[in-house]
Amino acid sequence: MPHLFRTLDGTLWKASQSLSLTFADGTKIKGLWGGSAQNEKLQWWLSKPGHDLAQTEGVAEVAVRDDDTDEINWGPAPTGARLFFVLEPPITGKNGEPYRIAKLVTTATTSEEAAYFRDTRFALFGTFNPEGSITIISPLPPPPPKPPLQGELF
Repeated sequence: MPHLFRTLDGTLWKASQSLSLTFADGTKIKGLWGGSAQNEKLQWWLSKPGHDLAQTEGVAEVAVRDDDTDEINWGPAPTGARLFFVLEPPITGKNGEPYRIAKLVTTATTSEEAAYFRDTRFALFGTFNPEGSITIISPLPPPPPKPPLQGELF
């Protein structure tokens, strides 16, 4: 699952951070990035009371942190792509202010993505249609996987 992304203006976004998002009608909203929602279950998520779909600004690249090496692997986003988040209903924080958890919509990786990012899930790229549904944008091929590190010979 992606852990970081960069918007076209160069801003770096990461999990557990407050995100600037937009509903299909253009309304701006904030969400606290916390977890993911599988695209294959998107209708289930959106059928839950108070759950909404929102998109990011244009995305330049997305990164996945390798659980084994802690290395961050970046991959380019296709032109015009945005990421989608499912917003949960508002809850009240410790400071009394309401906030909404935003779950990144993910999709199964291709074999090339799995080899490069070393993960089974990746970001769903797309943009909102005028009626509020998602036009999916195919991901760009990731760079070739890095060769394994050579151990010591002696």
